[in-house]
Amino acid sequence: MNSRKRSGSGIFLMEMIMVCGFFLVCAVVCVRVFVRADSMSRLAREKNQAVLAAQSLGELWKAGDLQSGERICFDEDWKRLEDGEEGWYAAVLSVESEPAKTGAGSLETLSVSIGRGDKHPRVREMGTDGEPLVLTSLQIRNFTGRGLKSDG
Repeated sequence: MNSRKRSGSGIFLMEMIMVCGFFLVCAVVCVRVFVRADSMSRLAREKNQAVLAAQSLGELWKAGDLQSGERICFDEDWKRLEDGEEGWYAAVLSVESEPAKTGAGSLETLSVSIGRGDKHPRVREMGTDGEPLVLTSLQIRNFTGRGLKSDG
């Protein structure tokens, strides 16, 4: 009989390979979680800035400084660009007008929709509905015209 005693180094090597593999899988999972968290944080920051920009555009519209059908572009720092310049973010304005139910005048509704512009690196990213990603959408109403007549 061949009674040669084997050393335990083979089993030790297999155990070390399994431990390294386990840590590798854990590292991959952690990296994926951090990348996803960073992506969510960037999207939340973009949406927050888009809401602020939409509110500002609404106030400008109420003051009479903006017209319907305009496309307003912003750079990566949310600074407004000159007309015709493409930017990282784009806002589209549309106004609908309807006669007021009481008195003279009309009720105008501004719709502001802000999304990523043509220069944004993730412009092709889609929302949950399969449509291009809209960062924010806002509607603002404004009554224009005379007030109600008084009997005095």
